[in-house]
This record gives sequence, C-alpha cells and structure tokens, in this order.
Amino acid sequence: MTVYADVLVITNIIESFVLLQSTASAVRRRASPRRLFFASLAGGALSLLIIADGGSFAGAVVITLIKFAGIALEVLILLPPEGFWEYLRTLLVHLAVRAGCTGVLLIFWQLSRTKRIYARNYTVYLDIPLLHLALGMICAYILLSITEKLLSRARRVSKRYRAVYRSGSYVIDLPAVPDTGNRLTDCFTGLPVVIFCSTDMYLHFQLDDPERGLRHGFRLISCDTLNGSSLIAVTSSGSVSITDEKGICIDLRCCTGITLSRPDGQKALFDPGIL
Repeated sequence: MTVYADVLVITNIIESFVLLQSTASAVRRRASPRRLFFASLAGGALSLLIIADGGSFAGAVVITLIKFAGIALEVLILLPPEGFWEYLRTLLVHLAVRAGCTGVLLIFWQLSRTKRIYARNYTVYLDIPLLHLALGMICAYILLSITEKLLSRARRVSKRYRAVYRSGSYVIDLPAVPDTGNRLTDCFTGLPVVIFCSTDMYLHFQLDDPERGLRHGFRLISCDTLNGSSLIAVTSSGSVSITDEKGICIDLRCCTGITLSRPDGQKALFDPGIL
C-alpha cells in the first residue's frame, strides 16, 4: 500500500482530537481549544513513525519508547497536571481510550480484510480521500452538536439544583441554574468555572479591592457575555458541590467564579455537562 504523508498526518490529527477530547470528558476536565489543537498536532506528527524501520528488536524498543513519550506529551499538552498522580491517572485513562479505539480498528481490519486500513508501528493509516474525510468530519460535527444540545435540554427539564461552596469555615448555599451558555474555562487549570452571582460572597472575599482579592487566591480572567466582554474573579481554592431535587450530591472538579448578584437574586450558574 502507498502511504500518503498528508492523508496520514491529517487523519491522525483527527483521530488524536477525538481520543483526547474523549479523555478530557472521561476525567471530567475541559481542555481549552488551544491546548486541544496543539495536542492533536503532536498526535498527527507522531504518526510519521509509521515509516520507521522497526524490524529489529532494538528498533522496536526505540519506536515503542518514542511512541509512549509522544502520547505522554500529548496528555501533558492537553491538560495542565495538578500533580503527578493526577497526571498519571489522566495518562492511564488516555491509554485505555486509545487502546479501545485502536483495538476496534484492528479487529475491523482483520475481519474485513480491507486494503484501506494499514497498521504499523502503533499507527493506523486510513486510505480515505481528503474530500470524503472533510465531508465526514463536517457531518460528524453537526451530529455531535445536535446531540449535545438535545442532551443539555433534557438535563434542564423541571430539575432544581442547589450549589454549595466551601472554603475553610466559610460555607454558602445558593440555588443553582444549569446554563449551557456557561462555557467559561479557567486558562490556568483547564477546569470549568461555576459562576456564583452573590454580593455576599463578593464582599466576603473583598473582591471590590483587586489587591485583597489576590491575597484570597483570586485571579481575573476574561468572560464573554451578551453584554460584551468583562473580567471575573476566579479561584481554584475551595470546593463546589451540586445537589439535585432528589438529594443526590455531586462534588465537582471545577474552579469558582464570583460576581455581584443579579436583579433576580443570588444564584450559581453551571454547565450541566460537568455533572
């Protein structure tokens, strides 16, 4: 089979994108588009290992080490590690996701005996015209977008939530509203942000004074709203939990953003996808 470098790299960028996004969802962390893009590029570049000579034992060992190091780098680029064990956990999840996807492709390759799939040096090559690949990605993106919107609407129907924020001895309990428009992600940790619209919290942490807010562990990040862009105070300290009307409580892996209360009262806004 003739392997075309452009098809090889592009198909593996797309494959890496899907696997990395699946990994981020599995560990309940949201990767920024920029990190996801560069991690996918690294995966596409790693696919060039298919042309390496791994016929000897030494060559196979070197290729294996390079492949594993490349996968570890992809995960490192995708999600900023919060610690060694957290990074190791994410890496193991990604390896499991990758093994499952590759295994399905290899089984299909063996059973179908198709000549459009070729595997070598831990890399799968799909002999697909770029036009067909582009059309397939557009269709897949549309289907995924529709599915996400339908699932988000289903989560919001007639459910009531409470959000609790804890930081040391300070605890506040507010009504929580699922908001699919809340796509805010902390640029330092890659975690989604639950926004607490509460004047009480705002004044408690002295966020009206930026210097005092910094001493409490808050930082300002950009936030886009219907009224334009603004800055919001965000912290990764403390903990947030969401409780539904059935009493089921979920501890979230997220950051906390605090703004002044809105005219309709104090509440917390969260993306239902993080549940």
